[in-house]
Amino acid sequence: MRQTIFISHAAPEDNEFTRWLSLQLIGLGYSVWSDVLKLKGGEDWWPQIENEIRENTIKLLIVLSSDSNNREGVLKELAVGQKVKKQLNDSQFIIPLHIDSSLSYDDVNIELNRLNSINFKKSWADGLQRVVELFEDQSVPKSEIDYNRVNELWQTISLHDKHPVEKEEVYFSNWFPILKLPKKLNFHRFNYAIPRGFDVRTLPFPAIKYKNCLVSFAWCYDFMEELPKTVTYNQADTEQVDTEEILSGDYGNRFISNSESKRLIIQLLNKGFDKSVLGKEVAKYDMSNKTSFWIKKGVLEKDKIDRIQLVGKQKDKNWHFGISGNVKMFPERCFVINSHIWFTSDGQELIQEASKQHSARRKQGKNWWNNDWRNKTLAFMKYLRDDDESFHLILGSEERAEVSITPIMFESPVSYIDPNKANLPEEDGTYEEEDEIELNNNEE
Repeated sequence: MRQTIFISHAAPEDNEFTRWLSLQLIGLGYSVWSDVLKLKGGEDWWPQIENEIRENTIKLLIVLSSDSNNREGVLKELAVGQKVKKQLNDSQFIIPLHIDSSLSYDDVNIELNRLNSINFKKSWADGLQRVVELFEDQSVPKSEIDYNRVNELWQTISLHDKHPVEKEEVYFSNWFPILKLPKKLNFHRFNYAIPRGFDVRTLPFPAIKYKNCLVSFAWCYDFMEELPKTVTYNQADTEQVDTEEILSGDYGNRFISNSESKRLIIQLLNKGFDKSVLGKEVAKYDMSNKTSFWIKKGVLEKDKIDRIQLVGKQKDKNWHFGISGNVKMFPERCFVINSHIWFTSDGQELIQEASKQHSARRKQGKNWWNNDWRNKTLAFMKYLRDDDESFHLILGSEERAEVSITPIMFESPVSYIDPNKANLPEEDGTYEEEDEIELNNNEE
């Protein structure tokens, strides 16, 4: 009885997808034949392949990509499959699986163009679901799942080249250490010198209202212009607390607990980060719980820092790399720098539709590997620097914190084999969106 699912694909270009699909189908109980499971080099396997399609195959899956579209081996398997299709009188014996957005409908091989295809371009998981639904509708046989064999195959074909490599490796984090903090946290007892409803965000330096105090690293005289009633304030009424005493957990009294004091320090540093970044030539976008900063087109020479692109093109849009930061006090005192991508139509003003931002962000992010995100983050931090080593958070006329522009790094005694990056785009700032054209299919 026919029960084999035969997967035809271009090797080695489509091996990764074929391994994944083979394991998924085997894990569901189907019998699968593909060369990533069977073949070894140095022998002529065509007689076995032809026999498997002619005698045992119930469905022939063609992995459709720009590599397989005119590949001789795939076309030979397709030709045999066409004969079996007529023999079985099964119009859905051959099923193309379209995995490649760069392969347009007009360029698809004419023999495959006539067939109903299943779309794997947007989601492999969704495509698999459609395949399984088709199999179930046509009663494709499957056996009881052999979990031991599935695990053995997974170990063999998925991990064969993914073992650890005994080589020391340095890993970059997104933790940028705080090099310096103000020595004192000030509790200015301004009382009624602060008007009711006054917005402390309008002050020149980060400050927080707490009970009858204005809490800040800045000195009391830093606020005289915005709070004129503080002109007569007696500086001796300000309570100063050692920053280190708070952060070490040793401070606390009836007026304020140590944890509350530490929370105020964290808030002031976060406010200082945002204010100080805005002091550079950047634009901002207020998110639900943080602010992201990005650079407009034309601010940087060639939109690059040290040959690293921070602004580029995506068809009719411009992408802009951005960051946000928040302070962390444990296990390291640092700022955690998160990365973002924003989009404009003119390089200056963000596209307002959230759905368009989200869609463009997904497309752009798929073009970037870990080293791209790392290099862009390091380049952005270098753009913010105030000296060779650090970015300064201005917290008062005489007070500042310093944040390293070099992140905390971790050493590992082992490494891993990088995936093949031969087909990645060059760093020219231009990336194409996915081709949304579907094959001529009627499976909706």
